[in-house]
Parts: sequence; structure tokens; C-alpha cells
Amino acid sequence: MFGKAINDVVRGAALWRVWTYQAWHEMTARYKRTFLGSFWLAGSMVVTSFCMALVWGGLMGRNMHDILPYITGGFLCFSIVGFIFSDGPELFVGAGNTIKNHAYPFSYYVFETICKSTLTFAHNLLIFFVVCACVSNLAVPHWTFLLGMPIVLVTVTSWGSIVGLMSARFRDLRFMLPYIGQLMFYVTPIVWRVGDISTKRAYVAQFNPLYGLLEVMRAPLLGHAPPAHAWTLALGSMITGIIAWLLVFPPFRKRIPFWI
Repeated sequence: MFGKAINDVVRGAALWRVWTYQAWHEMTARYKRTFLGSFWLAGSMVVTSFCMALVWGGLMGRNMHDILPYITGGFLCFSIVGFIFSDGPELFVGAGNTIKNHAYPFSYYVFETICKSTLTFAHNLLIFFVVCACVSNLAVPHWTFLLGMPIVLVTVTSWGSIVGLMSARFRDLRFMLPYIGQLMFYVTPIVWRVGDISTKRAYVAQFNPLYGLLEVMRAPLLGHAPPAHAWTLALGSMITGIIAWLLVFPPFRKRIPFWI
């Protein structure tokens, strides 16, 4: 059972040329024949970040030089972290017709969707640096980003696989999890800082695993190392995700075609 699940992952990874091309095609085809092309991907992030910076910067007494890169980095990194709630529920249900007609390993669909989110992240990362330069707050990324990014990718891959499998079995999760994702967006320090709230309410971030996953990417992009607490949350999320994947995916993966 475990051997077949591991073999599924190996076979899926071996098809990296296929899911990389497919992810790139799906990302670019949406903006075909538009004037700005793929830069529309970053438009929403920049405009929303700017508006949030105006509002929250004024409320918290922070200037644009400080708050705009912080919020833009939050939106950028949450696009990867929030994969579990946004794209995860559609992993297998959305690919139902393909699963029924092709013998691809189930991990293929996970890798393809993760690759699409990663390509979008890489594209928007360039815009993030442009925004930082515009407010004279461009910093050299800290080397810990090279550690944080793989941790986040492994975490969203494992938990995303579980969420996709459960959503194929229990269809209500496809509608419930995006709402939970919206709730987690507001209780995660994306547009606000942990120091901006009272000590009694700091537990909102201290026990929020999304905060750890977010901060191990955003802090290095802003030029400094993530706090130790963020590493604890991120590593805890990754380890529990791997364990949960080993417990759930091997025994139930073969039922996916019947559930979709």
C-alpha cells in the first residue's frame, strides 16, 4: 500500500516536463491576446496591497515606505500558503474527466497545480521587488528564503493532496474550505503585524500555522531572518502534513476515480 503510494509520487515527478508545460500553458493561455498579458496576474496584488497600505498604514501610524512592502509580501506569500484552501479542494474534482480517461499517477495533478501556483508566485515576485524599489525599501533577500520555500512547498503539497482527496469524497468541502481560507486570511498577520495587537491577543498568530509558513518566506524577502517561532510553526506544519499524507493518501488514493 505504501509502496504503491510512493511509486505514484515517483511516477508523477518523472512527468515533470508534462506538468510544467501544462502549468505554464494554463497560466499564459488565460491572458492570450490581452495588452498587458501575464502582468494582469500582478495587477490585483499591487492595487489591493496599495489600498490596504493606505488604510492600515494610517490606522497603525506607519508610512508607505515600511508598510507597503510588508503587505505586498504578505499577499505574495499567501498566494502559495493559501493553496490548501483555494486550489486544494479542486485538485482531483477539477481534473475528473482527465482522471477517468488517462492513466496518469494521482500525484501528477498535485504537481501540476503546485507548479502553476509556483510560476505565478515567481512572476509576482518580480513585481514585488519593483514595488519595494518604488518606495525606496528594496532589500537583498536573506539566504533563509532557500530553506523556507522548500518547507512551504512540501507542506502545501502534502496537505493539498489530503484536502483534494477529502473534497472528492465530501463535496461540501469544496465550498466550505475557501470560506475557511478567507477567515484564515484575516486572522493571519498579512496586512497587520503581531506587534500591532495586544499581548493577550497575540495567540492569534502564535498558534497559527499559516503565520509560520508565511513568515519563513516573507521575512527573507524583506531582508531579515524569520523569527524562531515561525520556524517552529512551519516545520510543525510540514512534519504533520507528511505524517497525515502517509496515513490518508496510501489507503484511499485508489478510490479517487470512483469518488469523482
